[in-house]
Amino acid sequence: MSTSTNKASIFTQNEGVVPINKLWRVGLIAAVGAASFNLVYFWVTKAAFDIPYIIPMGGPSGALRALPAAVIIIFNVVPAIGATILLAILGRFLSRPFRVFWIISVVVFASSFTLPLSLPSNVANSTKIGLSLMHFPASALIIGVLTRLGREK
Repeated sequence: MSTSTNKASIFTQNEGVVPINKLWRVGLIAAVGAASFNLVYFWVTKAAFDIPYIIPMGGPSGALRALPAAVIIIFNVVPAIGATILLAILGRFLSRPFRVFWIISVVVFASSFTLPLSLPSNVANSTKIGLSLMHFPASALIIGVLTRLGREK
């Protein structure tokens, strides 16, 4: 008699199990991964493609200044922390936390483009596009790491 297990059954069997003690470490991995990737992307696109990354600091009417690397880190770490907290809460109260987490994540990902694309007209389009493109790897890393490594095996 052979035993065969496919991925769908593994995910279905463990759908409701979110190990909270493990999830915090996984969230940290997601945050560091997303921030690191986007910092490298930021420096490479700035140097290779001469993207200015000059944005208004202190609100839409603030003075235009160079985007500091610290802002890239913050804008990756905060969503990773939020996603980790969300998954922990969903895991505590729902029978299918990962499915709901994916749905919420897709909605948040789609709405995340409003911030860079709504920057004032005096911000270069290359900056808006460059900032928007950072959302893809950040989302993929955060959502992927949390849903892959944040499950009970």
